[in-house]
Amino acid sequence: MTNTDRRLSVVYACDNNFVPLLAASIKSLEINSAGSQKDIYIIDDGINAANRQKLVSSITSSEITLKFLLVKDVVGKVTIPYFNNAALPVTTFFRLFVHTFIPEGTERVLYLDSDMIVLGNIDELWDVDFGDNIIAAVQDPGIKTLGCSWGGGVRNYAELGFKADDPYLNAGLLLINLKKWNEFDVCGKALDAAVKYQKHIVYGDQYCLNAVLANRWLPLDPEWNHLVDNDKPGAKLLHYIGNKPIYTNYTYSQKYKDIFFEYLNQTAWRNFKMVGAFTRRVRMIRRFLRKVTG
Repeated sequence: MTNTDRRLSVVYACDNNFVPLLAASIKSLEINSAGSQKDIYIIDDGINAANRQKLVSSITSSEITLKFLLVKDVVGKVTIPYFNNAALPVTTFFRLFVHTFIPEGTERVLYLDSDMIVLGNIDELWDVDFGDNIIAAVQDPGIKTLGCSWGGGVRNYAELGFKADDPYLNAGLLLINLKKWNEFDVCGKALDAAVKYQKHIVYGDQYCLNAVLANRWLPLDPEWNHLVDNDKPGAKLLHYIGNKPIYTNYTYSQKYKDIFFEYLNQTAWRNFKMVGAFTRRVRMIRRFLRKVTG
């Protein structure tokens, strides 16, 4: 299959506050991954109508189709166990639900966090040989192993039959072999792990995916998930961890901030004003209240 024949499935999840991040990410994908048809699925966690329209209007390539999916239509297809833990809202687990809406027969799916800028061509990832692995991902540069000494990782790795030095993945980018994902029931196993091992969880569903998929994932080139606390060159994808470049308290390099705004300024958010601490706090409270009241 040639690149021009490919139809790539890419998944994001986003709420209304992070839409500028999503817009910049999709624009970077549009520009730097030209040459293939891409269906971009957006799990829509409360994006308002105006921002939806701005996202659509920001796309200029005929290669990209945006598909919005309401949370209730995605999560409603899965039996969600009861979590007695306020730190584990269902929104934490959105990436687990890709199998509920991706068309049958799709071989692989790329999940991306919305706080990412794609600098390489994702076509490259469609040439990756999974072998017997269920997903491909990047080893987390800060939490390299399940037994990470400073307290991240999978604290109960021994109970689960793993070794302390087994590698730990960062869940911001997941290249998913959908057939194997479904056969192994990754979603069900990860949700069960969230209930059974709550006291061990650090970093939400990232813990769950590592607990379930340890030694069942293929390590990708680290530059496919280059965290912005690393100022070295060579990134194929920038991951804006911590304070985002849309906030006034962004603390990482000016170079990475400039790269983000290079893409944002090619969208309907070209006149975007950075968000201050007070406004950010108000938005977070409103979001929390919306979640609580339904």
